[in-house]
Amino acid sequence: MRLSSPHRPHGRHVAGNSLVPILIIVAALGISAAIFFLFTKKKMEAGKAAEMAEASAKAGEEPAKDAAATPAKAGDKPAAAGATASTAPAMPSATTPTTAPAPAPASFGFARPLDLGKQMARSLAAGDFATAGKLAAAADPAQAAMATQLMQKLAEMGLKPGTENQVELLGLVENRTRIAVPLTKPGSSEPIRLLLDIERDERMGWKVSKVTVPKEASAALATIPPPAAPAMAAGTPKDGAPPVPAPPTGSPSTAPAMVAKALFAVEETQDALSFASDFVRLLLEHDFASARKYVDEKKVPVERLVGLCIVFEEGQYRLKPSKPLIVTVANPEVSWVIAQVESESLQQSTEFGLELKRESVSSPWKVGGVNLSQILGSFAQSANKLGIPYTPIVQNPKGGESLALYFEYDQAQLHPRAQKQLEVVAGMLKADPAKKLRITGHTDARGDDTYNVRLSQSRAESVKQQLVALGVPADQVETTGLGKAQPLGPNQKADGSDDPAGRSRNRRAEIFLDF
Repeated sequence: MRLSSPHRPHGRHVAGNSLVPILIIVAALGISAAIFFLFTKKKMEAGKAAEMAEASAKAGEEPAKDAAATPAKAGDKPAAAGATASTAPAMPSATTPTTAPAPAPASFGFARPLDLGKQMARSLAAGDFATAGKLAAAADPAQAAMATQLMQKLAEMGLKPGTENQVELLGLVENRTRIAVPLTKPGSSEPIRLLLDIERDERMGWKVSKVTVPKEASAALATIPPPAAPAMAAGTPKDGAPPVPAPPTGSPSTAPAMVAKALFAVEETQDALSFASDFVRLLLEHDFASARKYVDEKKVPVERLVGLCIVFEEGQYRLKPSKPLIVTVANPEVSWVIAQVESESLQQSTEFGLELKRESVSSPWKVGGVNLSQILGSFAQSANKLGIPYTPIVQNPKGGESLALYFEYDQAQLHPRAQKQLEVVAGMLKADPAKKLRITGHTDARGDDTYNVRLSQSRAESVKQQLVALGVPADQVETTGLGKAQPLGPNQKADGSDDPAGRSRNRRAEIFLDF
């Protein structure tokens, strides 16, 4: 017989009683988590918002909570209820000036400087003044409206632009490349020039940095109001200075930093680059009479100009298209210019230098020096290949410079090159019948003295006859035969042997211009 204990509980009742404490603990944890998320997280977010507001205040910005207390201006959109400091729109500080967004750069892009000038000529010819204005003001689009008015005024004055093929690249000055767009005045065939100084921009290629209007068209620029200066925001500056009110609309600003950079100017007097460009152009056209007006004849012998014209004529030189003139020294009263030229027929590139001077900034420039050593050396080197020397300007043994024409051995007939030289000289003499010139004939040391004097006289007479045939009156020319008395080069080498190169320089006729 099995007896059961009355104190031993049934197994099912024991398991149910043990789950009750666990359920109580789980419920307590759930309640704690709910309290944390409802209260603790809210306090953390509020603290974070306060920290952000404090950081904004230190940076000079007004906290968003203060914005609610500030009366809203007309047109302001009120902040949404419950917006935090991180989402509320920032209010501009009274101490921080507002900065207008920078205008978008112009869409012009030019790979070569001359392309820009040609586009300007095309726009002006088509009457597209808006495009011409934007092109001129690419460096400062805020002045595009003023530039458009200027281009339109030039057209209203009757100034007609030349073709794009007439646009010139003048040269380089102060790291800027200058382009000239020709304009023709009513009733005149002599063009004036609209000058564009351009510079390289890494973002948009070449752009205009300055536009210079010819003096004859200064009225067009005078009628256009200058660009308005940017307005300063009212308020208290950061350094604690008294509040500065914004200037009235349309009034000019007196602060130098606020004045817009002037893109337009009037060419009251020619600068060194424009002056040198005109002078060299006249020489290349063999217009000696006009080029001579640019020169200080007390410092530059007239023979130098004639000789340079002769070199240009014979070598068919032209200015280099890419860098024709370079201003190496640009002072108010003294400038140095290098003229770079090239000859397709001689297959060479060379240069010569110009020294420009003037008494004051209001005085015109004058050519006070011409350095021809490099161009004459290059030209003579090419001429020597043809058998006779060809240096049109020589130092005379008695001092000064003269023009030289060379002859073959034992000959008095002019070489074809000498005839071209005399065409330049004849044109100069016919322009002024009062002028005189002297011609001296010379020989090398071979032969006796009597024969050499007679040969040298024949050479001088050959030159005179050619000038008379070109229209020069015979009484303007004097001739003398000096034989071998005034050699330019040695007839013999140091060891006593013959010197053919030296003797070839002595077979010549020299022209002295009595101007």
